[in-house]
Amino acid sequence: MAKPVKTIVLRVLAIVSFLIASIVMFLSNQTVQLLICSSYSNYFNFGRDRFFLVVYCIGWLYNGLVMTIPSGSQLWKTVIVLDVIVNILVGISLGVGWQTYSLIRQGNIYAGCAPLCGITPYFCSRIMGSLITSTIGFVVSFGLIMGTLHVCVDPFLLGDNS
Repeated sequence: MAKPVKTIVLRVLAIVSFLIASIVMFLSNQTVQLLICSSYSNYFNFGRDRFFLVVYCIGWLYNGLVMTIPSGSQLWKTVIVLDVIVNILVGISLGVGWQTYSLIRQGNIYAGCAPLCGITPYFCSRIMGSLITSTIGFVVSFGLIMGTLHVCVDPFLLGDNS
């Protein structure tokens, strides 16, 4: 039994989107020279944001490992559970990532956080691109889960057709 072509294409799309998101997020930085001092913006200046890079790396590594599993292997029974776990991690990091981007873009006067996008537009656009590509990867992974659930728990396959 061979792997379906749509599953291979969706896995490759998820790998590429998570890989691009992690590379762009890792390389996002900008130095701005102001009148009095210089400002260096890096995505890792925010303490919780290393989690995003780790989760996106887990996403593309996991999908890459799933691509190497042979078709008739017993490991396929655990793939749906691991797909759900990885998708939960990616969904959590996306929610926090979009909220962090909102904080970077708008600031928070109550917490004393100034908006950075007016000062560092290149940095903000790279973070936006990383979040968009990781959102695409999340949607593709979610589609893989829904397709697998449709095949595994199809109500028409459960009944006796005799």
